[in-house]
Amino acid sequence: MIRYINFLTQAGKSVLFRNYGSSDIDKGLTKEILNIFKVASQNESEITINITDEFKYFSATIGEYIIIVCTDLEDENAIIKSKIHALKTKFNKIISKNYELIHEFEQNLDDIILPPIKVAIVGLGGTGKEELIQLICGEQVNLEYQPTINVDLSNFDGTEIGVNRTIMLWDFPGQSNYRALWASLLDRTDIVLLVLDSSYESLNPTKDILRDILEKNFKDKLIIGIANKQDLPHRLTPKFCERMLSEVRKGPPIPVYGMVSSDPAYREKIHAILRDAIRKLYP
Repeated sequence: MIRYINFLTQAGKSVLFRNYGSSDIDKGLTKEILNIFKVASQNESEITINITDEFKYFSATIGEYIIIVCTDLEDENAIIKSKIHALKTKFNKIISKNYELIHEFEQNLDDIILPPIKVAIVGLGGTGKEELIQLICGEQVNLEYQPTINVDLSNFDGTEIGVNRTIMLWDFPGQSNYRALWASLLDRTDIVLLVLDSSYESLNPTKDILRDILEKNFKDKLIIGIANKQDLPHRLTPKFCERMLSEVRKGPPIPVYGMVSSDPAYREKIHAILRDAIRKLYP
């Protein structure tokens, strides 16, 4: 993993430092070490690597500045170099206008360095999963039900909800013949939105999904229930759905929120649910 990123002047003053590791790291550099990086990075088109017993240090020049990226030894050079090129492009684009925009550039760091936040939308077919994604992304909702036959991916700019990361939304096909694939698709998922249509007909099969797939393989994931279609008659309340799902939940109870994914008025609510969940995972 990337441990930290340090943008310095040629004189060695740190103008922007971001620590991604779990331990405290001294962001200061001795003149000797800084001179090594300066000499190695004189060509702006090159990215140099210095390796110690514990870390790898990538260095590059950006105009009057030097960027130092500290990573673990096992990180792939090509991946880190591609991130540095993206940083240089964004830095030049923003800072060339006005150095005071350094804080605007800082807001782009996480989205470049960190992988997208993966949100899996799981549930039976016909519960409104595709509508929910359209609601999140602000797209026009298609009210005609069309079964998902592949995994649909949608990228959402997290800055809209106050998160400096791209959010990747995965819509899993709900038909039973596709569920054998769910375990592999759920790998590396950060958040699971478990969607039901607030009816008894979908509640019990949703409990089966929770017990047989999520609890068995992904009990450490953050799971949030969405009781969709709350505008329909005879719908089950979110509290009732929450109580029923908690019967098969071995860990903390699953919070369930009422939703009408076909109604744009609920967009602010689903955004707040996602924002709170992401901040819980990445405070």
